[in-house]
Amino acid sequence: MKYILTLASAGLFLLSGCLQEDFQQLPDSGGILTVNFSKAGMTNETDTNTDEQIHTLNAYRFENGILKESFKSLQVNDEGMCKLDLEQIKGNIYFLANGESVISKVNLTDDVTTLDEFLNLTATSEEMASEYMLMNGMADLSSGNTSFSVALKRAVARIDLESSFQDAEVNRIVIKEVALTGLVHEAGNQSVLTNLEKNELTKDFGEHPFKNGKESLYYLPEQTSNGHEVEIMMTANGGWHRLRTTLPALKRNTVYTLRVYGNGANLNVEVLTDNWESGDSSASGLTLKGLVDKENSQLSEGVTINERGDTVFVPCWESNFQLTLAAETGAEVSIFGGAEGVTVTPATRSKGLSPVAQINVASRQKMPGSKHEYVYLDVHKDQVQTGRVVLVFTPNPIELSGLIQFDENGECDFNRYVDGELARLILPEGKTATLRFEEEAQWMKLTDEGNNTYRLLGGWKPNDPKADGREQAGELIITDNNGSHPETYTIRRLNWGLPVVNINGTWWCKYNLRGNVKNFNDQILINSDPAKDSSLADYLTSCSDDEFLHILGDQYQAGNPEGLQLTHDDSSFYYEGYKSQTDNFGTLSPTVMAPDGYQIPDFDDYRFFTGGTNFNLGYFNPGAFNNGLGQRLNFKVVERNATFQGLQYGPITFYDFEYEGSHWTICGLGHQWDATSISKMMILLATYGNGGSTWMIEGYSNSEGRGNWFKYTGNNAQKTRTIRCIKTPVEYIYE
Repeated sequence: MKYILTLASAGLFLLSGCLQEDFQQLPDSGGILTVNFSKAGMTNETDTNTDEQIHTLNAYRFENGILKESFKSLQVNDEGMCKLDLEQIKGNIYFLANGESVISKVNLTDDVTTLDEFLNLTATSEEMASEYMLMNGMADLSSGNTSFSVALKRAVARIDLESSFQDAEVNRIVIKEVALTGLVHEAGNQSVLTNLEKNELTKDFGEHPFKNGKESLYYLPEQTSNGHEVEIMMTANGGWHRLRTTLPALKRNTVYTLRVYGNGANLNVEVLTDNWESGDSSASGLTLKGLVDKENSQLSEGVTINERGDTVFVPCWESNFQLTLAAETGAEVSIFGGAEGVTVTPATRSKGLSPVAQINVASRQKMPGSKHEYVYLDVHKDQVQTGRVVLVFTPNPIELSGLIQFDENGECDFNRYVDGELARLILPEGKTATLRFEEEAQWMKLTDEGNNTYRLLGGWKPNDPKADGREQAGELIITDNNGSHPETYTIRRLNWGLPVVNINGTWWCKYNLRGNVKNFNDQILINSDPAKDSSLADYLTSCSDDEFLHILGDQYQAGNPEGLQLTHDDSSFYYEGYKSQTDNFGTLSPTVMAPDGYQIPDFDDYRFFTGGTNFNLGYFNPGAFNNGLGQRLNFKVVERNATFQGLQYGPITFYDFEYEGSHWTICGLGHQWDATSISKMMILLATYGNGGSTWMIEGYSNSEGRGNWFKYTGNNAQKTRTIRCIKTPVEYIYE
C-alpha cells in the first residue's frame, strides 16, 4: 500500500526559523496527509528574505537507522503544498532546506547511508549561510498518524552589534576561539568536532565607525564551549575605550546581540540572547527577570518603553513616573549612573524584589545644551545579573553652545561682566526666540542667522553711568511660532565699565590700571572719573601730587595680576614686589592682564599716535604731526615736578594727543628694570603681539634738551610695564 504525504506552507516564504504548526485531519482525504505551517513571533528588523526563504528542499526517510528513501528538489506550489510519495510511513523523515553545499560533498545512498552518518554531517559557516540559510527539521512517522508537524530551525547562530546611543562609535570588534565548522543537524554527536581549529574573528569598521544602529556581523555554527572572549574598541567624545565581554555557548537559530550602552567614560557592553524571530530574551535568562512590566507601570506624558522592555526613554520636560520591573523572588536591584536633575529610588526600602519591583523616577526639565544621560537598573539574583533596564534621558532639543549654561532653574548668572557672543542657539522647527527686559537697558541682542539658528550677543555702552557693578538681567523666551508653549530662561551679568575715549574707531581707556587688573573696584570708574567734564591733561597739570600719583597707576609684570606700588627706602624709589622671573606681555593672551571686556593694545593700536617706530615728540606744547598712516594729530608735552611720599621724585612728563576733537592722554611713572633701579621718565607700555619688542616713551626733562621719543624697541620681559587698556571690540553697542 502506498501513502501520499502532503506538506503545505503559508506561501513561498515557508519554514522560517522555529515554526509553530496547526494539526488538521481532513476527512475523506484518501491517505493525503497535510501540515499547515505558521511562523512564530515577528521577524526581527535585521532579518532579510534569505534568512527565511526556502530555495531548495530535500527529504530523507530513515528506518531502523538506514536511509530508505531520498526526495530531492521538492516543489512547493502556490498553495504552499508539497507532495511526497512514501513507500512506508515508518521511521523518521528529515528535511533539509537550502542544503545544496552540504549534499554536494557527500554520497547519501538509499539502503547504505546510516542515520549516524547523516546526523554527523558537518559544514562550514559559509556553507550553512551563503545566499540562503541552511534549515533542518524532523518528523517521527512511527505513530502511524495521518497528519504531523515539522519544525525547521536555522543551523547557525547569528551575532549582532547594537549601538543606539550618540557619542559612541565602534571601531573594531574581535571575537576569539570560534569554530567555523559545525554539525548540520542538532542531534549530531559533538565528539565529531573535537579537533576542530579555533579562529579569531576581527571586524574593522575602518574610516566609517559603526554607530546609532544595529547590524548582523557573523553567522556561526552551533558551539557547545563557553567563553568566546569579545573585545570592542570604541571612541566616545574623543576618547578611546576598550570593552570586554564573553559570549556563551552558541545555539543554532539564536541571535546574540552585543549591545553597547552609555556615553563618555561610562560605556558598557552586554550580551542579549534572543529567539531569531520574536526578539524576546530567552537563553540569557532575562525573560521576566529584569524587564519593565509595561501594564503595571505608571508612566507620565512622553515616557516610552521599547518593545523588548529593557530601555525607557524619558522626555526633556519634567517627568515623574513609576516603573514596575518583572523579576524573580529574591532578586535585588542596583542603580548605577546618574543624570542631572534626576532621582531614581526604589518604591520600598526592601532590596528583595518579589514578582515585581517598583522604581520611582523624578526628572527635572532638561536645559538647552544638555546631552543624553543614562541611568542603569541592574537586577541580580545570587550575585548573577539577570537583567538590566536602561533609563535614557533625552536632552532638550534646543541646541545651545557658547558661554551660557543654565542651572536647574533655567538661570545663567555670570556674576561678572561679559559681552560679545554669549551663545549660539539652534531651535527645533516651529520654534522662535525673543528677548524681554524689565526696566533694564536692552543689553542683549538676538540675531537671526537663518536655518533656525540665532546668535545671542551681550552688548556694551561706552561711559555708561550705570556701569558700577550693578546687576543686569534679561529673559530669553522660546515659544512655538504662534506664541504657545513658552520656555523662559533668565540671564544675568554684572555691569562694569571704565571711562573711555574713541580715537579713530578704537575705544581707549582714559586711565592706567591700578591694583588687581581683574578687579573693577580697584580702577577709576566712570562715576569717579576726576576729569569727566574737563581735559585730563589740564587736570594732571594742576592736581595735587597725591592725586597725580593715584592717576599714574601701578606697574605690572606679566603673569602677576597685582599692581606693584611705588615705595621708597628713605633714599630711593622702587616698586614693591618686583621679581626676576615673569611671563611675557607680548605672548600672553591680551585679555589675561586686563579687566573683563578689555585687553592689552598691540603694535597697530599705539602706532596711531606716532610718526614712526622711533619718533621724537620734542617739547611742543602745542604741536602737530602726521602719523605713519597720514592722519593729522595735535599734541602737547607737559612736564611737572612731583613729590611723592615726602620725597622728591623729579620731573614727570605726560603726553596729550588730539584727533578730530577727541583727546587721549598717556602718562606713567617710568619702569623698574632690576631689583632696585627705576628709569623714572621711561614709560614702558604693555604691548601684545611681540615677545621681544614693546612700545615705550623715552622721556627726558626739558633741561636736558634730548627730546621725548615714542619708540617700538626691544625690552626684556622682566621690566615693569604701564598698562593702558583698550576695549575689546564688541559687535553690539547699545544706547
